[in-house]
Amino acid sequence: MKKTIKLFFISVLSLFISYAWAAEPVKAPKSKPVNVIIDGEYFPGVSIYTVSENTYFFSIREAAEIYNAILEWKPVSSLVSMYFNNKKIDIKTNSNIVTFGKTEKRMSLPSRLIKGELYVSPEIFTSPEFSDIAETDTTWNQNALILNVTNRSNISSIRYFTTPQNTQVIIQLTEPLPYTVSKTTGAIALDIHRGKLQRDFIYANNGAIRDILYDTEGKSAKVTINLQQSPKFVKTMRLKNPDRIAIDIEHSEDIDLSYLAETTIPEREEIDSSQKETADSPDPTPQAYGQLQISEEIAPIELGEDNLDLAKVPVVKFDEVNIIDDSYVIIDDTTTITEVMPLKAVTAKKDFKRKRIIVVDAGHGGEDPGAIGPNATKEKDINLAIAYELQKLLDADDNYEVILTRKDDTFIPLVERTNIANEHNADLFVSIHCNANFNRASSGFEIYFLSEKATDSEAAATATLENSVLELEGKPTKKRARLQDMLWSMMLNEYINDSSELASFIAAETPGRLKIPNRGVKQASLYVLRGAQMPSVLIEAAFLSNYAEEAKLNTDRFQSAVADSIYEGIKKFYARKDKKQTVKK
Repeated sequence: MKKTIKLFFISVLSLFISYAWAAEPVKAPKSKPVNVIIDGEYFPGVSIYTVSENTYFFSIREAAEIYNAILEWKPVSSLVSMYFNNKKIDIKTNSNIVTFGKTEKRMSLPSRLIKGELYVSPEIFTSPEFSDIAETDTTWNQNALILNVTNRSNISSIRYFTTPQNTQVIIQLTEPLPYTVSKTTGAIALDIHRGKLQRDFIYANNGAIRDILYDTEGKSAKVTINLQQSPKFVKTMRLKNPDRIAIDIEHSEDIDLSYLAETTIPEREEIDSSQKETADSPDPTPQAYGQLQISEEIAPIELGEDNLDLAKVPVVKFDEVNIIDDSYVIIDDTTTITEVMPLKAVTAKKDFKRKRIIVVDAGHGGEDPGAIGPNATKEKDINLAIAYELQKLLDADDNYEVILTRKDDTFIPLVERTNIANEHNADLFVSIHCNANFNRASSGFEIYFLSEKATDSEAAATATLENSVLELEGKPTKKRARLQDMLWSMMLNEYINDSSELASFIAAETPGRLKIPNRGVKQASLYVLRGAQMPSVLIEAAFLSNYAEEAKLNTDRFQSAVADSIYEGIKKFYARKDKKQTVKK
Protein backbone atom coordinates (compact mmCIF):
# COMPACT_ATOMS: atom_id res chain seq x y z
CA MET A 1 0.00 0.00 0.00
CA LYS A 2 2.81 2.42 0.96
CA LYS A 3 4.59 1.54 -2.30
CA THR A 4 1.42 2.32 -4.29
CA ILE A 5 0.97 5.69 -2.56
CA LYS A 6 4.64 6.51 -3.17
CA LEU A 7 4.35 5.73 -6.87
CA PHE A 8 1.17 7.80 -7.06
CA PHE A 9 2.85 10.85 -5.53
CA ILE A 10 5.88 10.44 -7.83
CA SER A 11 3.56 10.33 -10.85
CA VAL A 12 1.65 13.42 -9.71
CA LEU A 13 4.91 15.25 -9.02
CA SER A 14 6.27 14.33 -12.47
CA LEU A 15 3.08 15.58 -14.13
CA PHE A 16 3.23 18.81 -12.11
CA ILE A 17 6.89 19.41 -13.09
CA SER A 18 6.13 18.69 -16.73
CA TYR A 19 3.17 21.06 -16.69
CA ALA A 20 5.13 23.76 -14.88
CA TRP A 21 7.98 23.47 -17.42
CA ALA A 22 5.57 23.62 -20.35
CA ALA A 23 3.62 26.51 -18.83
CA GLU A 24 6.72 28.50 -17.87
CA PRO A 25 7.04 31.53 -20.15
CA VAL A 26 10.08 31.06 -22.34
CA LYS A 27 11.97 33.73 -24.21
CA ALA A 28 12.48 33.32 -27.94
CA PRO A 29 15.80 31.56 -28.55
CA LYS A 30 18.76 33.61 -29.71
CA SER A 31 19.65 33.14 -33.37
CA LYS A 32 22.82 33.44 -35.39
CA PRO A 33 23.40 32.74 -39.11
CA VAL A 34 24.60 29.29 -40.06
CA ASN A 35 26.38 28.22 -43.24
CA VAL A 36 24.29 25.61 -45.04
CA ILE A 37 25.89 23.94 -48.06
CA ILE A 38 23.71 21.71 -50.26
CA ASP A 39 25.54 19.72 -52.94
CA GLY A 40 28.37 22.26 -52.88
CA GLU A 41 26.05 25.28 -53.22
CA TYR A 42 25.45 27.89 -50.54
CA PHE A 43 21.86 27.88 -49.20
CA PRO A 44 21.16 31.34 -47.69
CA GLY A 45 18.89 32.62 -44.98
CA VAL A 46 19.18 29.82 -42.39
CA SER A 47 19.81 30.44 -38.70
CA ILE A 48 20.85 28.28 -35.78
CA TYR A 49 19.18 28.88 -32.40
CA THR A 50 20.53 28.65 -28.86
CA VAL A 51 18.12 27.69 -26.12
CA SER A 52 20.87 27.18 -23.56
CA GLU A 53 24.63 27.70 -23.69
CA ASN A 54 26.43 25.63 -26.40
CA THR A 55 23.17 23.86 -27.31
CA TYR A 56 22.08 24.43 -30.89
CA PHE A 57 18.73 23.87 -32.56
CA PHE A 58 17.27 24.29 -36.05
CA SER A 59 13.77 25.59 -36.76
CA ILE A 60 11.79 22.69 -38.20
CA ARG A 61 10.39 25.05 -40.86
CA GLU A 62 13.86 26.01 -42.08
CA ALA A 63 14.94 22.37 -41.92
CA ALA A 64 12.01 21.42 -44.17
CA GLU A 65 13.24 23.95 -46.75
CA ILE A 66 16.76 22.55 -46.59
CA TYR A 67 15.64 18.96 -47.10
CA ASN A 68 12.68 19.74 -49.39
CA ALA A 69 10.23 18.06 -46.99
CA ILE A 70 6.51 18.69 -46.39
CA LEU A 71 5.46 19.45 -42.79
CA GLU A 72 2.23 18.48 -41.06
CA TRP A 73 1.29 19.58 -37.53
CA LYS A 74 -0.82 17.13 -35.54
CA PRO A 75 -2.11 18.98 -32.45
CA VAL A 76 -3.93 15.99 -30.93
CA SER A 77 -0.78 13.89 -30.70
CA SER A 78 1.51 16.95 -30.30
CA LEU A 79 3.88 15.97 -33.05
CA VAL A 80 5.19 17.28 -36.35
CA SER A 81 5.57 14.96 -39.34
CA MET A 82 8.17 15.50 -42.06
CA TYR A 83 7.15 13.83 -45.35
CA PHE A 84 9.67 12.73 -47.97
CA ASN A 85 7.67 11.32 -50.89
CA ASN A 86 5.99 8.26 -49.35
CA LYS A 87 8.17 8.18 -46.21
CA LYS A 88 7.81 10.19 -43.03
CA ILE A 89 9.52 11.16 -39.77
CA ASP A 90 7.48 11.97 -36.64
CA ILE A 91 8.97 14.41 -34.11
CA LYS A 92 7.13 14.64 -30.81
CA THR A 93 7.13 18.10 -29.26
CA ASN A 94 9.13 18.65 -26.04
CA SER A 95 10.38 15.09 -26.30
CA ASN A 96 13.58 13.33 -27.33
CA ILE A 97 11.64 10.56 -29.11
CA VAL A 98 11.75 10.62 -32.92
CA THR A 99 10.09 7.98 -35.11
CA PHE A 100 11.83 7.32 -38.42
CA GLY A 101 9.28 5.41 -40.47
CA LYS A 102 8.48 2.58 -38.07
CA THR A 103 11.72 2.87 -36.08
CA GLU A 104 11.60 4.80 -32.79
CA LYS A 105 14.84 6.38 -31.62
CA ARG A 106 15.76 8.42 -28.55
CA MET A 107 17.82 11.58 -29.22
CA SER A 108 20.20 13.02 -26.66
CA LEU A 109 18.33 16.37 -26.70
CA PRO A 110 14.55 16.86 -26.74
CA SER A 111 12.75 19.00 -29.31
CA ARG A 112 11.57 22.38 -28.01
CA LEU A 113 8.19 23.97 -28.77
CA ILE A 114 8.65 27.69 -28.13
CA LYS A 115 5.98 30.25 -29.04
CA GLY A 116 4.45 27.99 -31.65
CA GLU A 117 7.79 27.14 -33.32
CA LEU A 118 9.39 23.70 -33.07
CA TYR A 119 13.17 23.55 -32.68
CA VAL A 120 15.15 20.34 -33.14
CA SER A 121 18.73 19.22 -32.60
CA PRO A 122 21.09 18.77 -35.62
CA GLU A 123 21.58 15.25 -34.27
CA ILE A 124 18.34 14.26 -36.03
CA PHE A 125 19.66 15.21 -39.46
CA THR A 126 23.04 13.51 -39.05
CA SER A 127 21.47 10.21 -37.91
CA PRO A 128 21.65 7.27 -40.35
CA GLU A 129 17.88 6.78 -40.00
CA PHE A 130 17.21 10.32 -41.25
CA SER A 131 19.76 9.89 -44.07
CA ASP A 132 18.01 6.74 -45.33
CA ILE A 133 14.57 8.38 -45.40
CA ALA A 134 15.62 11.80 -46.78
CA GLU A 135 18.20 10.17 -49.10
CA THR A 136 20.87 12.62 -48.00
CA ASP A 137 24.15 12.57 -46.12
CA THR A 138 24.60 15.35 -43.58
CA THR A 139 27.53 16.53 -41.48
CA TRP A 140 27.33 19.21 -38.79
CA ASN A 141 30.40 21.20 -37.70
CA GLN A 142 29.38 22.92 -34.47
CA ASN A 143 32.60 24.94 -34.15
CA ALA A 144 32.37 26.46 -37.64
CA LEU A 145 28.53 26.36 -37.73
CA ILE A 146 28.43 24.51 -41.06
CA LEU A 147 25.65 22.13 -42.09
CA ASN A 148 26.83 20.22 -45.17
CA VAL A 149 24.09 18.30 -47.02
CA THR A 150 24.73 15.97 -49.95
CA ASN A 151 21.78 14.48 -51.81
CA ARG A 152 22.29 10.83 -52.62
CA SER A 153 22.41 9.93 -56.30
CA ASN A 154 23.23 6.83 -58.32
CA ILE A 155 24.70 8.83 -61.19
CA SER A 156 27.98 10.16 -59.88
CA SER A 157 29.09 12.31 -62.82
CA ILE A 158 28.61 13.13 -66.49
CA ARG A 159 31.76 13.81 -68.47
CA TYR A 160 32.74 14.40 -72.09
CA PHE A 161 35.99 13.97 -74.03
CA THR A 162 36.77 15.28 -77.49
CA THR A 163 38.96 14.31 -80.44
CA PRO A 164 38.75 15.86 -83.93
CA GLN A 165 36.73 12.85 -85.14
CA ASN A 166 34.43 12.07 -82.22
CA THR A 167 33.06 13.13 -78.85
CA GLN A 168 32.46 10.63 -76.07
CA VAL A 169 29.97 11.36 -73.30
CA ILE A 170 30.46 9.15 -70.24
CA ILE A 171 27.71 8.81 -67.62
CA GLN A 172 29.21 7.33 -64.45
CA LEU A 173 26.81 5.10 -62.47
CA THR A 174 27.04 3.71 -58.97
CA GLU A 175 24.89 0.73 -59.97
CA PRO A 176 23.73 -0.84 -63.26
CA LEU A 177 20.73 1.09 -64.59
CA PRO A 178 18.59 0.40 -67.68
CA TYR A 179 18.18 3.23 -70.15
CA THR A 180 16.53 4.18 -73.43
CA VAL A 181 17.84 6.59 -76.05
CA SER A 182 15.76 8.72 -78.41
CA LYS A 183 16.42 11.27 -81.13
CA THR A 184 14.93 14.74 -81.28
CA THR A 185 15.69 17.69 -83.51
CA GLY A 186 19.19 18.82 -82.64
CA ALA A 187 19.67 16.56 -79.64
CA ILE A 188 20.21 13.06 -78.28
CA ALA A 189 18.04 12.28 -75.25
CA LEU A 190 18.60 9.53 -72.69
CA ASP A 191 16.07 8.34 -70.14
CA ILE A 192 17.90 6.45 -67.35
CA HIS A 193 15.34 4.44 -65.40
CA ARG A 194 15.64 4.65 -61.60
CA GLY A 195 18.37 7.25 -62.12
CA LYS A 196 18.85 10.02 -59.54
CA LEU A 197 21.13 13.03 -59.91
CA GLN A 198 21.26 16.73 -59.13
CA ARG A 199 19.95 19.13 -61.75
CA ASP A 200 22.83 20.76 -63.62
CA PHE A 201 24.42 21.22 -67.01
CA ILE A 202 27.80 21.11 -68.77
CA TYR A 203 28.60 23.72 -71.40
CA ALA A 204 30.92 22.17 -74.01
CA ASN A 205 30.70 24.28 -77.20
CA ASN A 206 33.32 22.03 -78.80
CA GLY A 207 32.04 22.19 -82.36
CA ALA A 208 30.10 18.93 -82.02
CA ILE A 209 27.96 19.38 -78.90
CA ARG A 210 26.76 22.63 -77.39
CA ASP A 211 25.84 21.47 -73.90
CA ILE A 212 24.57 18.56 -71.82
CA LEU A 213 21.51 19.15 -69.63
CA TYR A 214 20.45 16.73 -66.93
CA ASP A 215 17.85 16.43 -64.21
CA THR A 216 15.71 13.90 -62.33
CA GLU A 217 12.06 13.67 -63.35
CA GLY A 218 9.92 11.26 -61.37
CA LYS A 219 11.69 7.91 -61.24
CA SER A 220 14.09 8.60 -64.13
CA ALA A 221 17.10 10.75 -64.88
CA LYS A 222 16.88 12.74 -68.11
CA VAL A 223 20.09 13.55 -70.01
CA THR A 224 19.90 15.72 -73.13
CA ILE A 225 22.94 16.23 -75.38
CA ASN A 226 22.35 19.31 -77.56
CA LEU A 227 24.32 19.11 -80.80
CA GLN A 228 26.10 21.68 -82.95
CA GLN A 229 26.48 19.49 -86.04
CA SER A 230 24.63 16.53 -87.43
CA PRO A 231 26.63 13.49 -86.32
CA LYS A 232 27.75 10.85 -88.76
CA PHE A 233 27.00 8.06 -86.33
CA VAL A 234 25.91 7.61 -82.71
CA LYS A 235 26.58 4.54 -80.58
CA THR A 236 25.46 3.96 -77.01
CA MET A 237 27.00 1.27 -74.83
CA ARG A 238 26.49 0.07 -71.30
CA LEU A 239 29.82 -0.82 -69.71
CA LYS A 240 31.00 -2.41 -66.48
CA ASN A 241 33.79 -2.05 -63.90
CA PRO A 242 32.87 0.67 -63.20
CA ASP A 243 29.24 0.82 -64.34
CA ARG A 244 28.70 3.54 -66.92
CA ILE A 245 26.89 4.47 -70.10
CA ALA A 246 29.04 5.61 -73.02
CA ILE A 247 27.67 7.65 -75.92
CA ASP A 248 30.08 7.81 -78.85
CA ILE A 249 29.24 10.61 -81.30
CA GLU A 250 31.14 10.38 -84.58
CA HIS A 251 31.47 13.83 -86.12
CA SER A 252 30.27 14.45 -89.66
CA GLU A 253 33.00 17.13 -89.89
CA ASP A 254 36.31 17.05 -88.02
CA ILE A 255 36.63 19.78 -85.43
CA ASP A 256 39.80 21.80 -84.85
CA LEU A 257 40.84 21.37 -81.22
CA SER A 258 43.65 23.88 -81.52
CA TYR A 259 41.24 26.84 -81.68
CA LEU A 260 38.91 25.93 -78.83
CA ALA A 261 40.66 27.88 -76.10
CA GLU A 262 38.16 30.74 -76.14
CA THR A 263 35.11 29.41 -74.27
CA THR A 264 32.40 31.50 -72.70
CA ILE A 265 29.14 30.38 -71.14
CA PRO A 266 25.93 32.16 -72.13
CA GLU A 267 23.74 32.65 -69.09
CA ARG A 268 20.48 30.73 -69.39
CA GLU A 269 18.92 32.60 -66.52
CA GLU A 270 19.89 35.80 -64.75
CA ILE A 271 20.94 35.30 -61.14
CA ASP A 272 18.46 36.88 -58.77
CA SER A 273 20.20 40.00 -57.49
CA SER A 274 17.72 40.27 -54.65
CA GLN A 275 19.37 37.33 -52.92
CA LYS A 276 21.66 39.05 -50.45
CA GLU A 277 24.30 37.95 -48.00
CA THR A 278 23.26 37.82 -44.39
CA ALA A 279 24.45 41.12 -42.97
CA ASP A 280 25.64 39.80 -39.64
CA SER A 281 27.04 36.54 -41.02
CA PRO A 282 30.69 35.90 -40.23
CA ASP A 283 32.59 35.31 -43.50
CA PRO A 284 29.44 35.07 -45.66
CA THR A 285 29.57 33.08 -48.88
CA PRO A 286 27.56 34.83 -51.60
CA GLN A 287 24.56 33.01 -52.97
CA ALA A 288 25.29 31.50 -56.37
CA TYR A 289 28.65 33.32 -56.56
CA GLY A 290 29.67 32.75 -60.16
CA GLN A 291 27.06 30.04 -60.59
CA LEU A 292 24.70 29.64 -63.52
CA GLN A 293 21.15 28.49 -63.11
CA ILE A 294 18.93 26.80 -65.70
CA SER A 295 15.40 27.98 -66.28
CA GLU A 296 12.55 25.50 -66.20
CA GLU A 297 11.93 25.88 -69.94
CA ILE A 298 15.06 25.46 -72.04
CA ALA A 299 14.77 27.23 -75.39
CA PRO A 300 15.44 24.92 -78.35
CA ILE A 301 18.78 25.30 -80.10
CA GLU A 302 18.66 27.73 -83.00
CA LEU A 303 20.30 26.17 -86.06
CA GLY A 304 18.90 28.23 -88.92
CA GLU A 305 17.63 26.43 -92.01
CA ASP A 306 19.92 23.44 -91.56
CA ASN A 307 18.22 22.02 -88.47
CA LEU A 308 19.67 18.68 -87.48
CA ASP A 309 17.49 15.78 -88.52
CA LEU A 310 18.57 12.86 -86.36
CA ALA A 311 16.00 10.59 -87.97
CA LYS A 312 18.67 9.81 -90.55
CA VAL A 313 21.38 9.20 -87.96
CA PRO A 314 21.78 5.56 -86.90
CA VAL A 315 21.64 5.10 -83.12
CA VAL A 316 22.65 1.65 -81.90
CA LYS A 317 21.86 0.33 -78.43
CA PHE A 318 23.20 -2.98 -77.12
CA ASP A 319 21.69 -5.24 -74.50
CA GLU A 320 23.25 -6.20 -71.20
CA VAL A 321 24.63 -9.44 -72.66
CA ASN A 322 27.26 -7.27 -74.32
CA ILE A 323 28.56 -5.68 -71.10
CA ILE A 324 32.34 -5.90 -71.18
CA ASP A 325 35.32 -4.98 -69.01
CA ASP A 326 36.42 -1.50 -67.98
CA SER A 327 37.98 -0.45 -71.31
CA TYR A 328 36.31 1.44 -74.10
CA VAL A 329 35.22 -0.65 -77.06
CA ILE A 330 35.15 -0.78 -80.84
CA ILE A 331 31.88 -2.29 -82.01
CA ASP A 332 30.34 -3.39 -85.30
CA ASP A 333 27.35 -1.68 -86.88
CA THR A 334 25.15 -4.70 -86.25
CA THR A 335 22.28 -5.57 -83.95
CA THR A 336 24.03 -8.59 -82.47
CA ILE A 337 27.64 -8.84 -81.41
CA THR A 338 29.37 -12.02 -80.32
CA GLU A 339 32.76 -10.52 -79.57
CA VAL A 340 33.72 -7.06 -78.38
CA MET A 341 37.32 -5.89 -78.50
CA PRO A 342 38.79 -3.41 -75.98
CA LEU A 343 39.98 -0.18 -77.54
CA LYS A 344 43.50 -0.49 -76.15
CA ALA A 345 44.08 -3.71 -78.09
CA VAL A 346 43.22 -1.86 -81.31
CA THR A 347 45.00 1.42 -80.72
CA ALA A 348 48.18 -0.27 -79.53
CA LYS A 349 48.96 -1.04 -83.20
CA LYS A 350 48.82 2.68 -83.99
CA ASP A 351 51.42 3.64 -81.41
CA PHE A 352 53.94 4.85 -84.01
CA LYS A 353 55.13 8.01 -82.25
CA ARG A 354 56.79 8.66 -78.92
CA LYS A 355 54.41 9.13 -76.02
CA ARG A 356 54.54 12.52 -74.35
CA ILE A 357 55.58 12.26 -70.72
CA ILE A 358 53.39 14.23 -68.31
CA VAL A 359 54.52 14.59 -64.70
CA VAL A 360 51.57 15.19 -62.37
CA ASP A 361 52.51 16.69 -59.01
CA ALA A 362 50.05 16.42 -56.11
CA GLY A 363 51.00 19.42 -54.00
CA HIS A 364 52.00 19.16 -50.33
CA GLY A 365 51.94 15.83 -48.44
CA GLY A 366 53.23 14.21 -45.25
CA GLU A 367 53.90 16.76 -42.50
CA ASP A 368 52.87 19.52 -44.91
CA PRO A 369 49.04 19.43 -45.06
CA GLY A 370 48.72 22.55 -47.22
CA ALA A 371 45.61 24.64 -46.65
CA ILE A 372 42.97 23.34 -44.22
CA GLY A 373 39.28 24.05 -44.82
CA PRO A 374 36.71 25.13 -42.21
CA ASN A 375 35.51 21.51 -42.08
CA ALA A 376 39.11 20.33 -41.52
CA THR A 377 39.65 19.11 -45.10
CA LYS A 378 43.38 18.86 -45.81
CA GLU A 379 44.58 20.19 -49.14
CA LYS A 380 47.16 17.43 -49.55
CA ASP A 381 44.37 14.79 -49.68
CA ILE A 382 42.34 16.65 -52.33
CA ASN A 383 45.43 17.27 -54.45
CA LEU A 384 46.29 13.56 -54.48
CA ALA A 385 42.71 12.56 -55.34
CA ILE A 386 42.67 14.91 -58.35
CA ALA A 387 46.13 13.69 -59.42
CA TYR A 388 44.87 10.08 -59.43
CA GLU A 389 41.84 11.09 -61.54
CA LEU A 390 44.13 12.81 -64.05
CA GLN A 391 46.43 9.78 -64.09
CA LYS A 392 43.50 7.53 -65.09
CA LEU A 393 42.68 9.77 -68.07
CA LEU A 394 46.27 10.03 -69.27
CA ASP A 395 46.88 6.28 -68.82
CA ALA A 396 43.85 5.50 -71.01
CA ASP A 397 45.21 7.73 -73.80
CA ASP A 398 47.98 6.12 -75.85
CA ASN A 399 49.50 9.51 -76.63
CA TYR A 400 50.73 10.02 -73.08
CA GLU A 401 52.76 8.46 -70.31
CA VAL A 402 52.06 9.78 -66.83
CA ILE A 403 54.37 9.94 -63.79
CA LEU A 404 53.19 10.97 -60.31
CA THR A 405 55.63 12.79 -58.03
CA ARG A 406 53.94 11.14 -55.06
CA LYS A 407 51.48 8.24 -54.80
CA ASP A 408 50.70 8.49 -51.11
CA ASP A 409 50.86 10.84 -48.13
CA THR A 410 54.59 11.55 -48.46
CA PHE A 411 56.50 14.77 -47.94
CA ILE A 412 58.60 15.70 -50.99
CA PRO A 413 60.73 18.89 -51.08
CA LEU A 414 59.72 21.33 -53.80
CA VAL A 415 63.02 21.05 -55.67
CA GLU A 416 62.71 17.26 -55.80
CA ARG A 417 59.35 17.48 -57.54
CA THR A 418 60.75 19.19 -60.63
CA ASN A 419 63.86 17.00 -60.40
CA ILE A 420 61.59 13.98 -60.97
CA ALA A 421 60.27 15.66 -64.13
CA ASN A 422 63.77 16.60 -65.33
CA GLU A 423 65.20 13.11 -64.74
CA HIS A 424 62.39 11.56 -66.82
CA ASN A 425 62.81 14.14 -69.63
CA ALA A 426 59.17 15.06 -69.16
CA ASP A 427 57.28 17.10 -71.73
CA LEU A 428 54.99 18.83 -69.22
CA PHE A 429 54.92 19.42 -65.46
CA VAL A 430 51.49 19.99 -63.85
CA SER A 431 51.32 20.79 -60.13
CA ILE A 432 47.88 20.45 -58.50
CA HIS A 433 46.82 22.58 -55.53
CA CYS A 434 43.82 24.15 -53.77
CA ASN A 435 43.64 27.86 -53.00
CA ALA A 436 42.93 29.60 -49.69
CA ASN A 437 42.16 33.11 -48.47
CA PHE A 438 41.29 34.79 -45.18
CA ASN A 439 38.19 36.10 -46.92
CA ARG A 440 35.94 33.03 -47.06
CA ALA A 441 33.94 34.55 -49.91
CA SER A 442 36.96 34.22 -52.25
CA SER A 443 36.03 31.70 -54.90
CA GLY A 444 37.10 30.22 -58.20
CA PHE A 445 39.69 28.43 -60.34
CA GLU A 446 43.13 29.88 -61.07
CA ILE A 447 46.12 28.64 -63.01
CA TYR A 448 49.69 29.94 -62.78
CA PHE A 449 52.87 29.88 -64.80
CA LEU A 450 56.28 31.06 -63.69
CA SER A 451 57.34 34.70 -63.69
CA GLU A 452 59.70 36.91 -61.69
CA LYS A 453 56.86 39.28 -60.89
CA ALA A 454 53.36 38.39 -59.74
CA THR A 455 50.35 39.43 -61.83
CA ASP A 456 48.74 41.16 -58.84
CA SER A 457 48.72 41.25 -55.05
CA GLU A 458 46.51 38.14 -54.83
CA ALA A 459 48.90 36.21 -57.08
CA ALA A 460 51.78 37.30 -54.86
CA ALA A 461 49.85 36.10 -51.79
CA THR A 462 49.22 32.73 -53.47
CA ALA A 463 52.93 32.39 -54.24
CA THR A 464 53.77 33.17 -50.61
CA LEU A 465 51.30 30.51 -49.46
CA GLU A 466 52.63 27.84 -51.83
CA ASN A 467 56.29 28.69 -51.14
CA SER A 468 55.80 28.56 -47.35
CA VAL A 469 56.61 24.85 -47.36
CA LEU A 470 60.26 25.85 -47.82
CA GLU A 471 60.34 26.40 -44.05
CA LEU A 472 59.97 22.62 -43.61
CA GLU A 473 62.79 21.91 -46.05
CA GLY A 474 65.51 23.89 -44.30
CA LYS A 475 68.02 26.21 -45.93
CA PRO A 476 69.08 25.15 -49.43
CA THR A 477 72.74 24.41 -50.02
CA LYS A 478 74.75 26.92 -52.09
CA LYS A 479 75.03 24.33 -54.86
CA ARG A 480 71.28 23.75 -54.96
CA ALA A 481 70.52 27.48 -54.81
CA ARG A 482 72.94 28.11 -57.71
CA LEU A 483 71.32 25.29 -59.70
CA GLN A 484 67.86 26.73 -59.05
CA ASP A 485 68.93 30.19 -60.25
CA MET A 486 70.38 28.71 -63.43
CA LEU A 487 67.25 26.65 -64.10
CA TRP A 488 65.10 29.70 -63.34
CA SER A 489 66.86 31.64 -66.10
CA MET A 490 66.48 28.72 -68.55
CA MET A 491 62.79 28.38 -67.76
CA LEU A 492 62.04 32.07 -68.31
CA ASN A 493 63.83 32.15 -71.64
CA GLU A 494 62.71 28.88 -73.19
CA TYR A 495 59.39 27.65 -71.78
CA ILE A 496 57.41 30.68 -70.68
CA ASN A 497 55.39 31.01 -73.91
CA ASP A 498 54.44 27.32 -73.95
CA SER A 499 53.54 27.46 -70.25
CA SER A 500 51.32 30.47 -70.85
CA GLU A 501 49.59 28.75 -73.77
CA LEU A 502 49.07 25.51 -71.84
CA ALA A 503 47.59 27.49 -68.94
CA SER A 504 45.18 29.25 -71.32
CA PHE A 505 43.91 25.98 -72.81
CA ILE A 506 43.34 24.43 -69.37
CA ALA A 507 41.62 27.56 -68.01
CA ALA A 508 39.28 27.61 -71.03
CA GLU A 509 38.01 24.12 -70.13
CA THR A 510 36.94 24.96 -66.59
CA PRO A 511 33.83 27.22 -66.83
CA GLY A 512 31.47 24.64 -68.30
CA ARG A 513 32.72 21.84 -66.07
CA LEU A 514 33.43 23.37 -62.65
CA LYS A 515 30.63 25.99 -62.41
CA ILE A 516 32.81 28.28 -60.30
CA PRO A 517 34.34 31.62 -61.30
CA ASN A 518 37.27 31.39 -63.71
CA ARG A 519 39.84 33.77 -62.23
CA GLY A 520 42.02 33.26 -65.27
CA VAL A 521 45.71 32.75 -65.98
CA LYS A 522 48.17 34.41 -63.59
CA GLN A 523 51.93 34.67 -63.11
CA ALA A 524 53.92 34.38 -59.91
CA SER A 525 57.30 33.36 -58.55
CA LEU A 526 56.34 29.81 -57.57
CA TYR A 527 59.32 27.87 -56.27
CA VAL A 528 57.94 24.45 -57.28
CA LEU A 529 58.02 25.51 -60.97
CA ARG A 530 61.47 27.14 -60.95
CA GLY A 531 63.48 24.00 -61.70
CA ALA A 532 61.25 22.57 -64.42
CA GLN A 533 63.08 22.15 -67.73
CA MET A 534 59.81 21.94 -69.64
CA PRO A 535 56.52 23.89 -69.85
CA SER A 536 54.95 23.86 -66.39
CA VAL A 537 51.82 25.17 -64.70
CA LEU A 538 50.37 25.22 -61.19
CA ILE A 539 46.63 24.58 -60.77
CA GLU A 540 44.61 26.19 -57.96
CA ALA A 541 41.47 24.08 -58.37
CA ALA A 542 39.19 26.01 -55.98
CA PHE A 543 39.26 27.77 -52.61
CA LEU A 544 39.41 25.32 -49.74
CA SER A 545 38.74 28.25 -47.38
CA ASN A 546 35.32 28.81 -49.02
CA TYR A 547 32.56 26.78 -47.33
CA ALA A 548 30.82 25.82 -50.59
CA GLU A 549 34.00 25.08 -52.53
CA GLU A 550 35.39 22.95 -49.71
CA ALA A 551 32.25 20.82 -50.04
CA LYS A 552 32.70 20.62 -53.83
CA LEU A 553 36.38 19.66 -53.53
CA ASN A 554 35.40 16.70 -51.37
CA THR A 555 33.18 15.19 -54.09
CA ASP A 556 34.32 12.67 -56.71
CA ARG A 557 32.29 14.63 -59.25
CA PHE A 558 34.22 17.87 -58.79
CA GLN A 559 37.60 16.12 -58.58
CA SER A 560 36.82 14.37 -61.89
CA ALA A 561 35.75 17.68 -63.46
CA VAL A 562 39.07 19.30 -62.51
CA ALA A 563 40.99 16.33 -63.97
CA ASP A 564 38.86 16.45 -67.14
CA SER A 565 39.65 20.16 -67.59
CA ILE A 566 43.39 19.58 -67.28
CA TYR A 567 43.32 16.57 -69.62
CA GLU A 568 41.30 18.33 -72.33
CA GLY A 569 43.52 21.41 -72.01
CA ILE A 570 46.64 19.28 -72.53
CA LYS A 571 45.11 17.64 -75.60
CA LYS A 572 44.23 21.00 -77.17
CA PHE A 573 47.65 22.44 -76.30
CA TYR A 574 49.32 19.63 -78.24
CA ALA A 575 46.78 19.84 -81.08
CA ARG A 576 47.77 23.50 -81.48
CA LYS A 577 51.48 22.67 -81.21
CA ASP A 578 51.25 19.85 -83.77
CA LYS A 579 49.34 22.10 -86.16
CA LYS A 580 52.04 24.78 -85.93
CA GLN A 581 54.74 22.21 -86.69
CA THR A 582 52.76 20.89 -89.68
CA VAL A 583 52.38 24.41 -91.09
CA LYS A 584 56.14 25.04 -90.72
CA LYS A 585 56.91 21.88 -92.71
